[in-house]
Amino acid sequence: MTAISRNRDVGAGEMVTIEGQDADAVFTLVSGMLKIYKTLPDGREQITGFATPGDVVGLAFGSCYVYTAEAVAPSTVCGMVRRGLHGLVDRKPRLQGRLLSMLSAELTAAQDQILMLGCKNATERVCTFLLALARRAPKDEQGRPVVFLPMKKLDMGGYLGLRPETISRVLRSLETKGLITRTRSAHIRIDDLDTFGDLAVAAE
Repeated sequence: MTAISRNRDVGAGEMVTIEGQDADAVFTLVSGMLKIYKTLPDGREQITGFATPGDVVGLAFGSCYVYTAEAVAPSTVCGMVRRGLHGLVDRKPRLQGRLLSMLSAELTAAQDQILMLGCKNATERVCTFLLALARRAPKDEQGRPVVFLPMKKLDMGGYLGLRPETISRVLRSLETKGLITRTRSAHIRIDDLDTFGDLAVAAE
């Protein structure tokens, strides 16, 4: 895999994949964050997720990418030519299971988003989103996850189905309750994971 892979640095706003273009490569996010979105016929963007380090983007059954992946912060991706990946899968059948697992994870994430948009209130949506990022976020010396949030609130709102001002209000409320702390620019520490998890399920 190393032999057919190449690292590439991308700046904020730069596209890694573009919906409708030839899906000639698959990418693993090494650092930073990507927003994943589809473009509606009227030109609006529907954000369907955010990729964090370790996520794979660009997997496609057809010949074209089905979504756009855009860096929301300076990022590094590791690209693998698609035909090289296919050849590797042919030689290493166990990789097929890994790729199917990745596609299954994408489907599960889509189902979770449908549930979130259809059944959860604003606080539950924000907590669910932060909790998902916290599971893979680095931790401080006391074991508390520090979540990286480089995206605009408009983008976060597009994913969560909320207005930016609603997100700001929820974050202020969580901070007032002592559940989160803004540690530095674009970083939020979750101080009480248990209570936070409860809020993600059933907000008061």
